[in-house]
Amino acid sequence: MTCKYCSSKLGPLRSLTDGEFCSDLHRQAFYQDQVRTAREQEPSQATTFDSEPVQAESVSAPPNTEHEPVAIDRVTNAVADVPATELPENDPPAPPIRKGPRRLASSWTWLATAWKTAPFELKALALLLPILLGVIASPHLHKVGAHIQKPDPNDLRVRTRQAISDQWKGLAKRISNRAAIAITDDFRSGLDFWESRSNLTKSWSFDANGFVQPGPLAILTPTQDLADYSFEFLGEIERQAMGAAFRAQDLDNYYAIKFIRDDSNSMPALRLVRYPVIRGKEGPHVEVALPSSIRADRMNRFRVETHGGDFIIVVEGEVVDSFSDNRLEIGGVGFFCSRGEKARLRWVEVSHQYDTLGKVCAYFAPLSLAGIEKN
Repeated sequence: MTCKYCSSKLGPLRSLTDGEFCSDLHRQAFYQDQVRTAREQEPSQATTFDSEPVQAESVSAPPNTEHEPVAIDRVTNAVADVPATELPENDPPAPPIRKGPRRLASSWTWLATAWKTAPFELKALALLLPILLGVIASPHLHKVGAHIQKPDPNDLRVRTRQAISDQWKGLAKRISNRAAIAITDDFRSGLDFWESRSNLTKSWSFDANGFVQPGPLAILTPTQDLADYSFEFLGEIERQAMGAAFRAQDLDNYYAIKFIRDDSNSMPALRLVRYPVIRGKEGPHVEVALPSSIRADRMNRFRVETHGGDFIIVVEGEVVDSFSDNRLEIGGVGFFCSRGEKARLRWVEVSHQYDTLGKVCAYFAPLSLAGIEKN
């Protein structure tokens, strides 16, 4: 990209800070030239431009009037009577610009500020990336000898290597902890990664469109070691209710929510009932009525946000309930329908730290989940 006034090439950082000009003075000079050209083409108009960007504009009075020309200030919107003879006819030329040192200093200042405010993990990845690329591109790698000698713990080189190894393990752990997690299942590959007391091939079923119809409680096993996450699914209640579980440590310890269909009115509505299950026993039930805009006779998008001991339940983008409970700190997600209940699910997704930095960290510390789609 080049400056529109002097055609000098702009640096990549300069183009971000000053747009299409190498400096503010050149931007002002460019606009002054445009105004001067317009004034030459229309000599009846008297327009002024000061050294600052557009501040004042003078216009002559309309014909067949006895008033003096007036100047209109665009900043203060003030109108004052001034003689037409005080309007300048020619603008002074723009002073020369010293581009080199000042442009370079501004770029380095921007880089220094960005580096200071960047997260630790991003700094570490920026330093490690050239090393990893060099190792990958190297045509020769060191060969490891077959002779193994017990290292001397008092050797300075051994202690140095051990210290570097410990630092590397700590850094790798931090990157792994910051890595993004996204586990999705659309049930097209079966139910191999779901755990239940019953035989899922008989107790769960599929309809003609590929939607799964839950039965007794089943837990998505790759999610059981997670703590804080967003649990989202798309489903429809066909008869009575549909249940979901989260922070499920096992089949006897989890938080349960049930969405109950209410057909008492002309427009089917939904109610929410939540309760904990500890050691196989259900705790107190809490019932919440959902907004009338959420209908039970169509597919709805449900989401549960877990963070520490705080939980938020969202339906179709509306927060419908929130509560706190510290008894279960980790655990996965699952679904269930009791006898007489019928629902169908299209997909489920569990995600955590799914931002740009999390995706970069996940590239260096991937989480392998065979058979489950991981982004």
